[in-house]
Amino acid sequence: MEVNKLWFFEKFVIKKFFAPKLTQKTNFFRLLALAQRSWLGLRDALLSIKKSETNKWLIMIIEDLIDQLTQGSTFSQAMGNHDYFFEEEEIALVQSAETMGNLPEILEEIAKELENSERINGKIRKAMTYPIVLIVFAIVAVTILLIYVIPTIVTMFPNQESLPSLTKFMMWASTFLQKTRYLILIIIIGAIVLYRFLYKSVLTFKIFIDKLMVTLPAVSGVVKTYYMYRFSKLLSQLYSAWVSPILSLKLMGNTFTNFFYRKKVIEIKENLNAGFSFAESMEGSSLFDPILVQIIHVGEDTGNITEVLKKMSDFYRDILQNRIDILMSLIEPILMAMIAVVIGAIVGAIFLPMAELVNVIK
Repeated sequence: MEVNKLWFFEKFVIKKFFAPKLTQKTNFFRLLALAQRSWLGLRDALLSIKKSETNKWLIMIIEDLIDQLTQGSTFSQAMGNHDYFFEEEEIALVQSAETMGNLPEILEEIAKELENSERINGKIRKAMTYPIVLIVFAIVAVTILLIYVIPTIVTMFPNQESLPSLTKFMMWASTFLQKTRYLILIIIIGAIVLYRFLYKSVLTFKIFIDKLMVTLPAVSGVVKTYYMYRFSKLLSQLYSAWVSPILSLKLMGNTFTNFFYRKKVIEIKENLNAGFSFAESMEGSSLFDPILVQIIHVGEDTGNITEVLKKMSDFYRDILQNRIDILMSLIEPILMAMIAVVIGAIVGAIFLPMAELVNVIK
């Protein structure tokens, strides 16, 4: 019972609020691979990593790994008890490496992939920072103008019925925002929470959103390239670790979050069971680049599909980074134009009556 309580606490509390960052996880695998290459045993390597680790939650995980290894469990079994931290494919790779005897190489491969993921995530965060900051400052500026500036300016004009239509509209917006600003804030927060709930719990809503992600002109390029990168990278890793194609596809199906890519991976797995090849199972799908299908077909014919998939994953990784840059270069001017229209309308509502007043005085 105590073990179940600990597992519940770790999975639902640590994962949500205190889980070690991807950088720390990458460093963990990198140090473990380095220790293994130095012919240091797993238990001794974990003890060494624990001494230099500063994240107390990762220290707790390492301590549990050490305890389980001491009790005779394999490293993959010990990792399986912390599936909120270690991904299924990572556990499968380590399990296969324990059988094949190439654990240092696999640990280093996992560390490299985590570094790539960290680099891509960092690029996405960097690309999104400017638009988010821009939107926040725009919302703050519009709120200040509507709540504080517009009412002050309007009091300068005794005859408010003669004000321009744009100014009257902004006065109405100012009054509405003053009365309902807290309600609007609650609605925005509620909409975010509702979206997350619907996406996780309502299949039809998830299918609708995932369909948009793979069909919207600018966004679909990024999403499809990301999943082709993940598909080729994970498959090459699992193949190099001698994980069976069926198990590899099962793990990938659990990893992919987009409904359509997960469904397609399951279909490929079923086709392989029925005797079809990878290329035959992927042909005709709009989710995969025809070039990838052709390359996999050549790799299957020549028997070097692992190397082919590794090269394709590097190819799609570079394309993904370029497409992220292109997407953000499209989003930024659109945001700037929208903000300029809103701010311009408010400024116009302020200065139009002032210009009329100046004309009357002259």
